[in-house]
Amino acid sequence: MQKPNNLAYDLRRFETHSQPKTRPQIKVVRQREQARRTRNLIAKTAVCVVIFFVGIIGIIFSQVSITEITMNITSQTQKLEQLQSEYRTLTAELESSMALNNIESTVTRERGMSKLRDDQVTYVAFSESESVDTVEKHDDSLLGQIKSAIERVMEYLKPSDNTME
Repeated sequence: MQKPNNLAYDLRRFETHSQPKTRPQIKVVRQREQARRTRNLIAKTAVCVVIFFVGIIGIIFSQVSITEITMNITSQTQKLEQLQSEYRTLTAELESSMALNNIESTVTRERGMSKLRDDQVTYVAFSESESVDTVEKHDDSLLGQIKSAIERVMEYLKPSDNTME
């Protein structure tokens, strides 16, 4: 049968055992090996310092690049806003110049045109056949005939005034 193992009453822990005394081992390091270790330590430290400074310089250059790019973006955004403003201004100007009142005033002022009068209207009636009947007014007076002859000569000489170019 097993004995209960109660560590609280384990008195063997307090007994002194006689252990053979061993001498501490002394390690003799030669001077050359010590110098080599020192050189290796210095080289490793130098490499770590160089890597550290290269990292710091890389971070500084990346921050400079980010700043330049941000400034470029800002200037391009300002140019875009200026061009959009100019676009809105030109669009409003175009819309105002294309308004019917402006077109009518320009045509009457610069081209000498006028509104259509009732005597200039000619009605055309189409019959079942493919012929056109027109109503012509003839001025039988001598003055009216001379006037119409002069108008026909003027139309012949200046056809560009009668076209809408």
